[in-house]
Amino acid sequence: GEAGTRRDNKPQTTKANHQPPTTMDANEDRRVPPAGGNEEEPMVNWRGNWVPEREGIALKHVFDEMKDYFGQPETDPKVNFKIPNLRQVAGDPNLWRGEVEFTYQIERNPFTLDYMSIDVCIDLTPKARVSNMENYGSTWLYAYLPCYTVEKIEEYFEVGTGWRPSGKGTVKDENRDIVHFEAQLNVRPQPEPSFWVANDEEKKKFTRIGTIREAADDPANHFIFRCIGIFMVSAEVRGHSGVEPRPGFGNEASLTFTLVSARTLGVVDSVAPIVYRPRR
Repeated sequence: GEAGTRRDNKPQTTKANHQPPTTMDANEDRRVPPAGGNEEEPMVNWRGNWVPEREGIALKHVFDEMKDYFGQPETDPKVNFKIPNLRQVAGDPNLWRGEVEFTYQIERNPFTLDYMSIDVCIDLTPKARVSNMENYGSTWLYAYLPCYTVEKIEEYFEVGTGWRPSGKGTVKDENRDIVHFEAQLNVRPQPEPSFWVANDEEKKKFTRIGTIREAADDPANHFIFRCIGIFMVSAEVRGHSGVEPRPGFGNEASLTFTLVSARTLGVVDSVAPIVYRPRR
């Protein structure tokens, strides 16, 4: 499976060993769920993983059909942001963290996922061999976005959660009107982010060629790629005296984007890669 894990570290999807993986159309394909499954909700097979039917429809919408992504200048995604709960960060009683959930309107019905997608550039070019660039391409990488895309994401986040994004971790290039930020990458034992390339000119069908780490290790991929990137997003908010902060009182949230999958649309020559990590 490529859809990552839930934040409690339990697998989001479990593979049904007694059924071969199938190509799923979540709107049509209902199958008998694996033993011990929730009998109240039909289970469907999405890329060899058994998932509840509603989740399957949403996964297909975001991952396979690449709908409702951010970065379309003429179209606003039909999705709402929400942070169901905050929890204290171990070792810092005044720092609270929560995961963002995304509710998509698909044929006028709401479907909730842990994932959002963005038209983004990811940088697989080699970096300077200095200490603060360690693990580049394996645990983190640079991503580049037009300013209007960042502003739209921040607008959706604030409307949905009540928190104002701090912009921490992003650097704006005023000359080129783009923002760059560090996208996190999951490492084993969690599923590593996948790297897909288009196998048709219309860029409707994609083939997985490996993980992003594997792609970054191959000199043939040492470019900046434009892609539809699929992310999980978490937010951190500072409180006071160990009391959980509430939105609407001026607190800002810093956002962390973890890249789960990249559908590459081609190589970009117009963005100069960052060579050194900015001092913090």
